[in-house]
Amino acid sequence: MIDNFVKLLIDYGIIGIIIAAFLEPILMPFPVEFVFIPVSLMNSRSSLFYSVVLVLFSTFGSIIGYRVGAKAGRPILKKVVSEKTIDKIENLYKKNAFLTILTSVFTPIPFEAYVLSAGIFKIDLVKFITAVLLSRGIRYITQGILISFYGKDMLFMMKNYLWIIGLVIFICVIIYNKTNIFSSKKKLYKEEN
Repeated sequence: MIDNFVKLLIDYGIIGIIIAAFLEPILMPFPVEFVFIPVSLMNSRSSLFYSVVLVLFSTFGSIIGYRVGAKAGRPILKKVVSEKTIDKIENLYKKNAFLTILTSVFTPIPFEAYVLSAGIFKIDLVKFITAVLLSRGIRYITQGILISFYGKDMLFMMKNYLWIIGLVIFICVIIYNKTNIFSSKKKLYKEEN
């Protein structure tokens, strides 16, 4: 049944990407790449445009998912992931909500679990939307650029090099975060003295 749905979305081209991107953060049982990559490979010159559309509609879907999480609470999230995973996400949000959402693209935990839990744990909506835009952009615009330049060869590159790109971005975010914390503490120290 899922295979037929994926094939149907692929047949609809950019409309299929929009539907998949919008539904993924709410509760979709497969990653949007299953639709995005085949459609983009059929028309690689439009892949960057497709990736921008995907990011926008994924963000709209994430806002709806956030609202669903805020209203429905933990019971709906338990249908997606285990209680142990929910606790893990909650701990990550307590440490740094923005960084948790931003780096969600590099974890095996389904994206909708992050989206629903952001609503459940009442993460600041502006911070949430900003992090979603950045995380989705890092993932899909990178793929769109690679497809537009390399076409089908991009699949090989993604398998072998995307984790390196993700690691570099992750390290940059951590460095930025640590620098930001340091400057905040320095400012607080100056205000106290």
